Amino acid sequence: PAPAAPLAPAATPTPEAAATTPPETAAAPKAAADDDDDLAASAASLDDYVAIAYRNDTETRARAIAASRRALADRVEQVLGGFIDIGGYFRAGYGRDSQGGPLLGFQAPGAPAKYRLGNEAETYGELIFGKNIYLPGAFKLNDQLRPDQPLAGPVARVQVRMSFVSPYSGSGTGFDLPEAWAAIGNVIPGQPLAKFWAGRRFYRRHDIHANDFYFWDMSGGGGGIEDVQAGPVKLALAWIGFGTSSGISSLPEPDPANVTGFTKSNYDLRVYDMPFLFGKAEVGFTVATMRGGTDAAGNEAETETGVAASFVYTLDKFISDDGTNKFSLQYGTSAAKTFTAGLETVGLPQGSFVRSEQEGSWRFRVTEHFSANVGEHFSVGPVAVYQSTKQTDGTGQQHWLSAGVRPIVHFNHYFNLALEGGVDWVKDSVAETEGTLGKITIAPQVSISNRWASRPVIRAFGTAAFWSDDFVGQVGGIDHANSSNGLSAGVQMETWW
Repeated sequence: PAPAAPLAPAATPTPEAAATTPPETAAAPKAAADDDDDLAASAASLDDYVAIAYRNDTETRARAIAASRRALADRVEQVLGGFIDIGGYFRAGYGRDSQGGPLLGFQAPGAPAKYRLGNEAETYGELIFGKNIYLPGAFKLNDQLRPDQPLAGPVARVQVRMSFVSPYSGSGTGFDLPEAWAAIGNVIPGQPLAKFWAGRRFYRRHDIHANDFYFWDMSGGGGGIEDVQAGPVKLALAWIGFGTSSGISSLPEPDPANVTGFTKSNYDLRVYDMPFLFGKAEVGFTVATMRGGTDAAGNEAETETGVAASFVYTLDKFISDDGTNKFSLQYGTSAAKTFTAGLETVGLPQGSFVRSEQEGSWRFRVTEHFSANVGEHFSVGPVAVYQSTKQTDGTGQQHWLSAGVRPIVHFNHYFNLALEGGVDWVKDSVAETEGTLGKITIAPQVSISNRWASRPVIRAFGTAAFWSDDFVGQVGGIDHANSSNGLSAGVQMETWW
C-alpha cells in the first residue's frame, strides 16, 4: 500500500521554455521592490492552484502529509529547483519470532487484513516522481490569479511511482511500477479543475491505516475525467481495467498448468465533496465485467457482470483539529463485489485460481475508524470492520469481524509509547472453520512530533498473538505449525513525505 501523491509545488519554467516564451508573455526584468512582491505573490498563487488541482485527500497518509509542512519534501524540491517533486513511503527494519525464525506476521486465515504495528514482515518502499507542466503563457502575472480561478493555459501533471518489497524471510525482492499516468486540466471552459487522465494509477483509494486495509481501491490501468464541478459536488468517470492468467477454477478438476487469460473492465462513477452532516460524503457506482479466454483444452470461462455501490462519510476536525473520522457502507455483486479493479482468487487443492464463476455472489461491508489527538499527551485510532461474503462456486459464505485500537501515550514531543490490540473473527461455512486471532503489540517510539500520524518514526516492538484451534497450522508459518500462539520482536522505521 502506498501513500497518495504529495501536494505538488509550483512549476518553474525550464530554461528551454523561457527561451521560447514569446516577448509579450515573458516576465519583465525585476526593476523594483514592487515587481519582487508581484512575482512572489504569483508563485504562491501557483502553489495554491496546483495543490488544489492535483490534491489527493482520500488516503490516511495523504491527509497526514497535507496537514504537515512537508519540510523534507520542500527541501528536496528546493534543491532540485522546482523541476520535479518527490514523495515517498518507506518502512524497514527486522523482526524475528520466539522460535528463532524471521517474523512472518500473524494474520487470521480468510481475513483480508491484519493489524500492522509490530506485525509487518517485510521491508517496503515507494518513490513518487511528479512533474507539473504549463505553457509559457500560464506564467503571466495578473491580479486575478487565485486558487479558484484558472491559469492562462492548460495545467498538466505526469507522475511515476516505483515500489519495492523484500520479505524479512529473505525469499526474494520484488519491484513494480504501480503508477505511470498523465493528466491535463483547465481545458474545458468554466471547469478550471476538471482534467482528463490516462495511464496506470492509484485511483481515489480509501484505507484504514491501523490494519493497512484498502476497503475501496479501484487502482489499475485506464483513463477518465475527474473533478468536474456540478453545483456543490464534483464528478468523476473512469474506465479502469486489470488482466492476468489463470487456470479455470470452475472445472471439475482445474489444471493450474492449463491457463487462459482473464480481464476485468470497471466503469466507475463518483460523486464526491458532497456536503453531509458537517462533513463530506463520497458515493460511487461501479459496473464490472469479467471475461475469460479459452484454454488449451478448449474450455472457456463464463463472462460475468456485477454492480457495486459504495458510500464514504468523512468528518474532519474530529475531536482534534487534525483528527479524522471515516465511515463506509459497501455492497457489490458478482465481479464488482471486490470493490477493487482487480480479480478475486480462490485457493483450491490444485493451486490458486481466478474465481471464474460468480453469478449470484455478493459482498456487504461496513467500516468505521478514526484517528485523533486528545491533548498533548494522548492520541488514539480505533477500527471496526464487518464483512459478509456469499460465493456461488461451492465455497459458501464467509463472515469477517474485526475490531482494534492503537492508543499512543506521548511523554513529550519526541518520545511516546504505542500500544495496539486487535481481534479478527472469521467464520467459513465450506471450510467448516470458525475462530479468532488476537494480536497485542507494545512499541516504544521516537517520532518527529506528538501526533498520532507523526512520521518519520523509529520504534522497537514486542508482539504476542493467539488464535483458535481451527486456525492451527495456518498462522505464523512453519515455526508455529503446531501452535495456537506466538511471540515476535524487532525494530522498524516508518516514514512518508
